[in-house]
Formats: sequence, C-alpha cells, structure tokens
Amino acid sequence: MAILDRLYTVRDLETMPDDGKTYELHNGVLIDVAGSKAQQTWLAAWIIFLLMQFIEQHKLGGAVSGADGTFTLNDFNARISDVAYITAERVTQQDTGSYLMGAPDLAIEVVSPSNSAPEMQQRAGEYLSAGGELIRVSGEGILDGGDVLPGLVLPVSKVFEHMK
Repeated sequence: MAILDRLYTVRDLETMPDDGKTYELHNGVLIDVAGSKAQQTWLAAWIIFLLMQFIEQHKLGGAVSGADGTFTLNDFNARISDVAYITAERVTQQDTGSYLMGAPDLAIEVVSPSNSAPEMQQRAGEYLSAGGELIRVSGEGILDGGDVLPGLVLPVSKVFEHMK
C-alpha cells in the first residue's frame, strides 16, 4: 500500500519510528511491503543457502542478505531484494548502522503471481541505474557469477529442484 502524503527520502525512511512494518521507497513514495508467501520464501531461502555454500567453499567473503536488507539506490529509492550479495570489498565500505548503500552486486527477485512485468522491469531499471548489471536467466539456463562471484555456475534447474 502506497503512502502518498508527501515525497519521502531515504533519510526520512531511516529515521521513521519502528511501527513493525517493512517499507520500500519508490521514487519518493513510501510503500508498505507485504511479506512473501510460503513458496517464494522457501525459494529465496534455498537460493541464499546455495550462494552461502559457494561463497564459503571458495572463501570469497562478502555478505548475503535476505528479504529484510534495504539497499539505498538513490535519495528517493530504497529497495529490498529477496536475495542479495555484496562483495567483500563493498562490505568494508558499508555503515553497519545504516541501510546498505548502492545496488547489490547481485540482486535476485523471486517473482510472485502478484508481480506484474512492468513492476519487475521498473525494479530492474532501478538496480541498473544504481550501478547494477542485468543478467536474465530462465528455463534451463545457467546463472554465471561473472566478476561478482567468479566460478559460480548455477543451473536454474538446481535452484528449483526442491520446489513443488
């Protein structure tokens, strides 16, 4: 649900009293974000496990966050990825008492039936505008970690193998 009484900044979001809700900021509009349903939550947790396992095995460092890690993309946009990773170098640049700065080096959005294509395109565009890179993987494709997670080769089928 959008809260439209005025345009908000990330600073406003950071200083709001904790009311038990989770918010994102979309072009200055405060959005009350609903929690995920079971299937999306389980899928995001499985992806986090697979990433953490790879990162630990290859001693890459960095940090993985889930659906409560807020990333400040600019003064008027703050997003929460279902799964996100930032490199070890970027971890050292973060203020642990604040939201994460910049787009994640890897952002994974688990699409729900309620998500529209334009909504997901807007979200991807915001990550790209904040310095992210776009890699689309679907069907029988392979997620390649590229420069962010060198050596990661994750078949999409592996990601979905526990889903029913």
